[in-house]
Amino acid sequence: MSGLDTSRFVVFDVSAFPVVTVNNDAIVTGYGKRWTSEMDALIALGNPFAIVYRGAITDESAEDYAQRGQWLVRNRAVVARLCRVLVVVEPDERLREQARVRGRVMAKAFGVPHRAVATVEEAADILFYRVRDAGPTGSP
Repeated sequence: MSGLDTSRFVVFDVSAFPVVTVNNDAIVTGYGKRWTSEMDALIALGNPFAIVYRGAITDESAEDYAQRGQWLVRNRAVVARLCRVLVVVEPDERLREQARVRGRVMAKAFGVPHRAVATVEEAADILFYRVRDAGPTGSP
């Protein structure tokens, strides 16, 4: 049991915690505030987790992007310690490469490994090892 009340999450599906899947339907203008409160809940738990995006997010508002970025800057150390990997599953080669390039910047800035893959199966392999090898709060 993760200690998370799954009914309180909209942006993130935490039902398979420690794997946290982004709900793309919740990525609408103004979602940044909800994203930050849900991330606060995830890090408050103190357990390692991994985040999965199913498809690259290409239409995020500037305000939401800025709000998430500010939150990440404030919480960089704890996110780097707890978030084992961020995986984008994107079948489209062009969008996957864009996600990969953005991910390199994010990984460097926030200390979270980033992968962009074509299939759910590839993501599952990465997630298995990153979460399995994590331990409670130690580095893999």
